[in-house]
Amino acid sequence: MVQIRVGLVGYGSWTTGAYLPALNQDGRARILSVAARSEQTRARIEEDLGADVRTFATIDSLLQGPALDALMIAVPDSIHEQTLLAALDSGVAVLYEPPVTDTRRRIIPVLLRLLVAPQVTFADLELGLIPAVTRACELVRRDTIGKIQTVRIRLQSGWGPVANYDLCNFNHLCTWYVDVLNRLLGSTPERVLLLDGFGTPGRRQNQSVGHLEYAGGIWGTLQANISSVGELEIGVEINGQDGDIKIDMLTGDIRHRTRASPVWSTEQWPALSPHARWPGMHESIAMFLDAVQSGKSVTNDALTVAALQLVGLAAEESRDSGTWAEVSDVGRLDNGT
Repeated sequence: MVQIRVGLVGYGSWTTGAYLPALNQDGRARILSVAARSEQTRARIEEDLGADVRTFATIDSLLQGPALDALMIAVPDSIHEQTLLAALDSGVAVLYEPPVTDTRRRIIPVLLRLLVAPQVTFADLELGLIPAVTRACELVRRDTIGKIQTVRIRLQSGWGPVANYDLCNFNHLCTWYVDVLNRLLGSTPERVLLLDGFGTPGRRQNQSVGHLEYAGGIWGTLQANISSVGELEIGVEINGQDGDIKIDMLTGDIRHRTRASPVWSTEQWPALSPHARWPGMHESIAMFLDAVQSGKSVTNDALTVAALQLVGLAAEESRDSGTWAEVSDVGRLDNGT
């Protein structure tokens, strides 16, 4: 088997806890090089991965090193943009973490670069790839609970607060969570109403509720609290004319009931385990490597990310106006949008 030559950019907890276990379990990749800013980290890389793995201080110097088939980027939000743009310039297939930049005014310029990039680009939107979401999509498409009326995701986490951040909470989270809503509904929202929290310096508040209107009068909601005192929870509830579906995103448990069968039926569709830091990471990395081998992304591509980031920008507009904001069409993006 021909191995995929991989370069890692960033060597923090996400790389070591998510990327490396997923790559090891998949078995198709060989890590040739890693870029990390500190000498201490580069020394640890050699201890962890062996002396054969080349280390570099920057992505630019890494790209001058051994030839690569793929880059995998996990760096702080503050350097998402410059790192992603360097990767796009290289022409090498790239997996990256959203958002594409941490500055509102730069989102569209970066998306324009992403949309014309010739190589495989793959956003690590792992939540949409977990088996429980795929199974729920099947139940929805089969009209198991009738015509869908509302879908709600509720996130409770202890990640915050994040002070002096330029993106609102909904905008920062929406690439992952609105992606799940879009997959379940098979469409993208037309407009957004953001009800934001307060008390944290900057735009990213600990709590937010975003309502999304989809075609056909379907409502989606993302309710997020990133400063919860309780345990991490991610729950999805889908309400149809003839029944309901509930998903525990962390365990993969699905419950559904209908008017004809009102007692909850339970199924288990867990993500591959042990989790590589997060459910869906094994599935996400495997799909990225599939895309590298085939030369084409079938999911999580530039168009998908652009549509999601435009939902986030509409939420920013709604936050400022206090009312509904229309979501821009990806096909009409230009430098003046």
